[in-house]
Amino acid sequence: MGYKALMIGAMLVTMLDPPAIAETGLHGGVTMRYRLKVQVDPARHTLEAEAWIQHPPSSRFYLHRGLIAQQAMADGKPIGFHRDELGSPLPYVPAGTAVVMDGTGFRELYVRYGGEISDTTFGCNLVTSDLVELSMFSAWYPVWPGLEEYEFELEANLPAGYLATTNGVRRSQQDRGGRRVSLWRSYAPGFDMVLVASPALHELEGEHDGVKVEVYYSRLPAGFAQSRVASLAKVMGRLSALYGPPKVAGMLRLVYSPRDGQGYMRIPLLVISEERARADLDGQFGKERRFRDECHETAHFWWMLADPATPDDWINEGLAEYSAFRLSEDEFGTAFTSLRLEEYRQNARACQTADAIAQTEGSSPDREANRYDKATLMFVAARSRFGEEPLDRLLRSLYARFAGTHELTTARFLEEARTRIGREAEGFFREELYRKGTMNLSAPVSRP
Repeated sequence: MGYKALMIGAMLVTMLDPPAIAETGLHGGVTMRYRLKVQVDPARHTLEAEAWIQHPPSSRFYLHRGLIAQQAMADGKPIGFHRDELGSPLPYVPAGTAVVMDGTGFRELYVRYGGEISDTTFGCNLVTSDLVELSMFSAWYPVWPGLEEYEFELEANLPAGYLATTNGVRRSQQDRGGRRVSLWRSYAPGFDMVLVASPALHELEGEHDGVKVEVYYSRLPAGFAQSRVASLAKVMGRLSALYGPPKVAGMLRLVYSPRDGQGYMRIPLLVISEERARADLDGQFGKERRFRDECHETAHFWWMLADPATPDDWINEGLAEYSAFRLSEDEFGTAFTSLRLEEYRQNARACQTADAIAQTEGSSPDREANRYDKATLMFVAARSRFGEEPLDRLLRSLYARFAGTHELTTARFLEEARTRIGREAEGFFREELYRKGTMNLSAPVSRP
């Protein structure tokens, strides 16, 4: 079967329009639902918002430390609340502090809040006159512990001239009174609601082999932005052929956010630093590094199987990085991937702690080295030792079993390795995942 046929055949799930919001959740329970109205004043770094949340999972949520809850109602009745400044922050929401409501068991919670976001979270969440980028990281809306999945409707009110996008479907947009108001609805249940807006953004759309791709950019060459349509569609097809159809297929939205800092994925949205992209274009292996970054974030359409708030997040990041490494190898050969292998080794040698891969907390200074670099070296070594097809069989099985659950753990990974490859593979992975200090960096990594 040809490559194009493989890609089209793998894309069995196509969601270009959101499903009807239903009461039944992914696992037989109720699905949390948000309706959020937000007005942002970028010049003053402020926002004012109202949130209606159906089926909130608890009476404790997190809100950015600069945002003040002004009013709350539970099931139509006023309710008391207080800020718990001494409570521990969520590892993935460092800017948030807890708000505790009086009572439990609400069917619908209403919260009105507002204030200033004058700092930057993880280098990628901020409110400035040039860029508004908000996600769960900054707790710009009420965020619950545990990465609860939900569906959302969002009304974003921004100054006229700001081009906005989210990880949802745009239902309408209009300019009125010097403001631009856009309405959005989620594609499918997810654990975040993202808003990116800037007066400097440009938008282009394209389609390649049945995959619709939207690209947002500011200072990148238009030709480069246009080239991402076919490139990303091919990446989606190759990953689909390797591991199975993603949770949402047929659509991908890439934002080159005009800032430095990290990237992230919220299906169907990829957000990547435009400044890093521009620097790569002028550097050695710039084309290859752009491709790798985009592959890593796209691979999270598949590799978001473990709870990212736990040490098991090495599974998500390690498999996304290994997938990006493998696709880069297929696309460009070994000149670039040999360089990447040496960069992985250098990062592993530079670790500040003796933390094992599977025991690395999100707060560890070695989080990225262990979850990205060491984990990828481990998978490349496993491919050399056990063969590419047996490793692919393991990865396909993991995705088929745990997609959409966040329930894959290290223990379950090891069980699956024993089932799909054998006890020797289970022992290999266990040794590498729980090895303290420097891993065996001399292990063979040649492609079988």
